Amino acid sequence: MKKVLIIAAVAAAGAAGAYFINQQSASTAYNVLDYVPADTPIFTGQLEPFPLKDYLASAPVMSTPNSDEMFDELYAESTEKVNFFLNIFKTYQNSIKDADLLIKTFGFPEELRAYFYTLGLMPVMKIEVENPQAVWDLLDKSELESGFTHTKGTLQTVNYRAYQLSDDSDEQKVELIIAQDRGLLTLTLNTSFNNQALLSTALGLTPVEDSLAKSGVIEQTIKKYNFDSASVGFINHIEIIKALTTSDGNQLARQLDSLAAYFGEERPLAAIQTAECASDFNSIAENWPRTVFGYTNLDINKKESTLEMDTIIESKNQAVLDALKTIRGYIPEYTADVENNVFAMGLGIDVSLLAGSLTDIWSDLQTPTYTCAPLAELQAEISQSGESIGMLSMGANVANGVKGISTAVLDYTISQINGDPMIENLDALFSVSSDNPELLFNSMKMFSPEFQHIQLSSTSQPIELGGIFPIPAQLNIAPKLAIKGNHLVIYNGEKGQKAVENLSSEKLSKNGVYNFSFDFKKMFAPIVTAAELTGEPLPEEAMFLMDYDARMKMGFDISDQGLVFDYYINSKVSEK
Repeated sequence: MKKVLIIAAVAAAGAAGAYFINQQSASTAYNVLDYVPADTPIFTGQLEPFPLKDYLASAPVMSTPNSDEMFDELYAESTEKVNFFLNIFKTYQNSIKDADLLIKTFGFPEELRAYFYTLGLMPVMKIEVENPQAVWDLLDKSELESGFTHTKGTLQTVNYRAYQLSDDSDEQKVELIIAQDRGLLTLTLNTSFNNQALLSTALGLTPVEDSLAKSGVIEQTIKKYNFDSASVGFINHIEIIKALTTSDGNQLARQLDSLAAYFGEERPLAAIQTAECASDFNSIAENWPRTVFGYTNLDINKKESTLEMDTIIESKNQAVLDALKTIRGYIPEYTADVENNVFAMGLGIDVSLLAGSLTDIWSDLQTPTYTCAPLAELQAEISQSGESIGMLSMGANVANGVKGISTAVLDYTISQINGDPMIENLDALFSVSSDNPELLFNSMKMFSPEFQHIQLSSTSQPIELGGIFPIPAQLNIAPKLAIKGNHLVIYNGEKGQKAVENLSSEKLSKNGVYNFSFDFKKMFAPIVTAAELTGEPLPEEAMFLMDYDARMKMGFDISDQGLVFDYYINSKVSEK
């Protein structure tokens, strides 16, 4: 998991504005964005120094005791080429537990910038390095152990290593290019049909005329979405669609066309590379132009790290956005308490408006009438799906007034009872938020005859569910059913009751669509306890869960700007 967190924190970050890039330290002697074309399909970067050493120190370590055995098995069955990369990954795996060791082994500075983008099809990754020799030593060691070697190359003033990824028998030659220049490590791919000018740009030798630095896109994106100035990234849907529907609309389109010609193949995308398809697909892309992402909060020290990030699928389709915003429902506050909950999930849907919203979206998908054959066929299929929406509307009547469904495990412990590991305590709740929870409960009676004789209102006492349904004694729970304000709830335990009382004063509002959160340590610590109580050894692979002090939260919502996905990751140094 630590590997995932680091990759997410450094590689999946975005790029900062040109102002911040110009403030880079002397170790980076050129503005990387001068070498990134404005029409790049993908860009992501960390252009203000990311505190790598502190993050590594604060991120919990995922112990994998059997990883060496796994690598040995893979190594024995793989080629020299594969083993070369396995060696590098194994070195990374073995050094990730020690921040100083990883930084020393890979030559990184304690704080670094990183970039990933494409020159059309050609991927380019750039990472700041402080000790270039450490990189060469790492590669030399992997070559020696695997038998896979490189060839040397020089382009203008830059020396590079080329590792051939394709087989000797392949018609197309593909090489991994690794170079270091002016404090930056560059990794890219070079192929037989690439020209030297493209490689020169990738290596930071020849800037592009219409660059990302000149476009102002970075600054505008940071300002529009209130991202942290250190990072931003995007996927440009318009440029990708342009590449697929034209043969010369941008750099990527020209490369795809050249690639097909190189292999002597008919254009594989000819079916959509017509004037009609280019126009129709472009109109869709204009309505959904980009996916953008960046940090909204970055707080890192040696003891604790907090990263918050938003990903937005931009939309200018106001009809669809208005329809989606209509069905936003209510998610209770208790689901957002990631610091105290074990697990929580909330789904906010205004069921009463769901069918109408889907009908509006269904209508929008049929206008305008497409002339591009593949889109016209899809549109015809959509037009025949109206009956499904009608059936959904009939089903939604049963849950009319419902605004959301949520649940949480607030706390739980496991201990030995009568010689067996059993739940000693469970604090949890389940809630359905509704305009009229009494009417909702009365509707439920049609499906559950056990509730027929029960009258439930906001003023009545909670109902002991154990008196209605048989609950095994070994579960050691006593759930209760009640109506609290606008919420029909089932809860257990003192913390569950307290959460329910707080929930009773919460008024319904449209505040989201979905969220999900969990605490690794709180979730797995009781499971580890249960395993210990049985006397059976816990698998070594799971031992790290005992000290894995990390929390994650994910959410989804609809805004005027598009579809919004938010992420929160918090980790602390384990207390031992």
